Amino acid sequence: MHKTATAHTRLFFFSLFSSAASSRSVSRHGNTVFNQRLSLGKYFGIELFVHWTFALLLGFAAFQGWDQGPAAVAFILTIVISVFFCVTLHEYGHALAARRFGIPTLDITLLPIGGVARLERMPRVPWKELVVAVAGPAVNVVIAIVLAGVLIGMGGLELFTGPYSDTGPYSDTGTAMVENGAVVDPDEAVTTPALAAEEAIDEDSVGSEDLAGGEASLFDQPSLFNYVFIMFATNTVLVLFNMIPAFPMDGGRVLRSLLAMVMDYRKATFVASRIGLLCAVGMALLWLTSDQQNPVPLLIAIFVGYAGMAEARQVELMESVRGLRVQDAMIRFPPAIAMDTPLSDIAARWQSTAAVALPVISATGSVAGMLKLSEVAKAIRQGAAPSTTAGQLADHGGPLLVPESGLEHALLSLGRGQRQFAVVDFDQQLVGLLDLDSLTVRGSLARLSGGGTAGGRGVGVDLVS
Repeated sequence: MHKTATAHTRLFFFSLFSSAASSRSVSRHGNTVFNQRLSLGKYFGIELFVHWTFALLLGFAAFQGWDQGPAAVAFILTIVISVFFCVTLHEYGHALAARRFGIPTLDITLLPIGGVARLERMPRVPWKELVVAVAGPAVNVVIAIVLAGVLIGMGGLELFTGPYSDTGPYSDTGTAMVENGAVVDPDEAVTTPALAAEEAIDEDSVGSEDLAGGEASLFDQPSLFNYVFIMFATNTVLVLFNMIPAFPMDGGRVLRSLLAMVMDYRKATFVASRIGLLCAVGMALLWLTSDQQNPVPLLIAIFVGYAGMAEARQVELMESVRGLRVQDAMIRFPPAIAMDTPLSDIAARWQSTAAVALPVISATGSVAGMLKLSEVAKAIRQGAAPSTTAGQLADHGGPLLVPESGLEHALLSLGRGQRQFAVVDFDQQLVGLLDLDSLTVRGSLARLSGGGTAGGRGVGVDLVS
């Protein structure tokens, strides 16, 4: 029983975390196997995808109920799918609220850890960001209210009207005294939906073993009442969990929007991220001082702390380039390397530049790709032939930027894992290099010099030779 309860506790924490990572700004999807998604259709004009790793979650859920038989497996899978249906509605709440302010949503993707609505951008007006952030949890509130009404209609009014005695719906030993919403003899209680309800409200009323047992009994006793109650409890806790004032939860964005009403956006993000970091530290300390062996809460705390700092860095970067064009912050006269340069010459020539990535130029002068220093070193370590050319080692799938593009918009369209990007004119000729590692400083220099003074052509290219 305890092993099963622990497994179901992990599933429960996964469901809590399932809508934490939501309402992201747009980012590029690569073509690697890790980014493969299956379309589930288009609803409200927004396409819905499910990531292939979602199948792993379903397999994990089925495995946890395998010992209890096919009925338990089907029940657990129904719960997981239903939870993610609620997560989907949560994400559409964000997306439709953003649409009201003229902000499109490219798509919504369901991941094992939750849903991600890829908004083109988050509203900069504080009250608009507040509306978009609250819209998702508001959907779960509506769902919870509807399910509460269903529970009351099924005879579960006692779940909401309080205990029946000084000890509540428990005996002195913590045994449930409620079955499907009705008071029963403690010795005859076989299913415990009300036990889990009371535990969700006041976990201190029973011990951890009783709590685990309550969760396990809910999953091990498939019934319509248990299903409705689990969905009610999950939506309720999703609201509470999402409103924790920490990124990436909606509560972090709510906090920032409120702070942005009395301070500038950058400072509001910094303060909100630090408050979120304190929440993460508190969650970690709470886990470390408890007797819980389930590591999921600790992992969530670590993720929350990291996400808060990442949000602050992202906003700092975006604020530093707001209003600038790509040509304002790009490196002019960037070094480049010919496509047919052999590996034997690449290593020697790279010693004359501090760049960690170089544009690769074709025979016609157009940009053919980007060559990373790390790829050159990797090829040498693996014993690549000295005749291997730069064109063979280069990445030919990276994006090319144009000088006149807004820098903020360009950054939102870039993928992860690459830090240097070639800037080209309409003839695909190299005119500059955008370096994300020095972008903040270069953006400041551009503002100091007035910005927007450089043209798109005639910048020049310096071939490494």
